[in-house]
Amino acid sequence: MTLPKLKRIKVTSERDLQNWLTKNKGHGQDVMIVTCNKTSLKKHISTVHLHRVLKETGWTAGRSYTLDGNLVGHVVHHN
Repeated sequence: MTLPKLKRIKVTSERDLQNWLTKNKGHGQDVMIVTCNKTSLKKHISTVHLHRVLKETGWTAGRSYTLDGNLVGHVVHHN
């Protein structure tokens, strides 16, 4: 499976995620939000929380990808 070549935004907390999504509402292109998986408990954002924050800020989740190490990439776009 080929990873899409998108701008990657690494977030390590729900607050980081919400701040970036809110500031970039007018972003017209898909981006990949990069989070840590469960092995990095202090930096992990669950899929449930990710989807809730996306919905609250007017974004929609697409496909998710396992990246190198303990990282997960979530393709998102603004509605």
